[in-house]
Amino acid sequence: MSFLRTLFTFSCVVGGVAVLLSLDIFKHQREQLFSYIPKSLRDRLFGGSGIHSNDKLFTVVELEKYRGVDGSDIYLAVLGQVFDVTKGRKHYGPGGTYHFFTGNAGTRAFVSGDFTKEGLKEDLTGLSLQEIQGIAGWVDFYKQQYTYLGKLIGHFYDEHGNPTEALEEFKGRLVEAQKKQDEDNEDLRRFPPCNSETKVGISRRLWCTENSGGIKRDWIGVPRQYFQPGHSQARCACVRDSGPPSLGSGSSNNGDLDNPNLKLYDGCEPTATSCNFKD
Repeated sequence: MSFLRTLFTFSCVVGGVAVLLSLDIFKHQREQLFSYIPKSLRDRLFGGSGIHSNDKLFTVVELEKYRGVDGSDIYLAVLGQVFDVTKGRKHYGPGGTYHFFTGNAGTRAFVSGDFTKEGLKEDLTGLSLQEIQGIAGWVDFYKQQYTYLGKLIGHFYDEHGNPTEALEEFKGRLVEAQKKQDEDNEDLRRFPPCNSETKVGISRRLWCTENSGGIKRDWIGVPRQYFQPGHSQARCACVRDSGPPSLGSGSSNNGDLDNPNLKLYDGCEPTATSCNFKD
């Protein structure tokens, strides 16, 4: 009897834990537990789908049924992920500003602005790194604001819910985009934008402060034309004019003034923190 009582108690505990872990608030813990299961066992238990057991797979034909017509629910897909946007019926329902996205697979249009039939497509070929980040931002938005339902079979997920080459390529470009953004942020930190003021037909002023360009620092710097690699036009940058250079191991005490991508503005004193130009 004691063995049966122990077995019954153990079963209740396991069952209770399983029910708790099925709740959304325990999603993180559930994913951690999934990661501890060997892949071979996961494949046997879950069919090698690469998705959680509560994910639903949609076809495009199924998705088209959910456009809010006659009071139906409203779904949309972005990057192969399907969301229920019914609570936003004012915007996504018939006559709404974003109705063209619903019941559709038009990831590209989220950043291209082409909402025609030709523009509402999944192919992301030729999009810039900034646009790739834009799509990731939209996915994050819908995850935070609406209910995630599952995955759309097609361009980004196959019939088993596994990522396709297109999704893996997107992930690779997103990593590239983040790296580029980090590099740009570092560049802005080294060469903050100048303050600028223009009086049309009269004068133009460029100057530096410890907070110019919205970048706080413990130095002011001097205005210079900065020809940033990869950009076609120069911009005004505040350049550190004392101490060692930001990059390299040079012995110079001129800050970053020796950078070959910098040029002094005509009519501006080399040591001036503010330059005035007549139009």
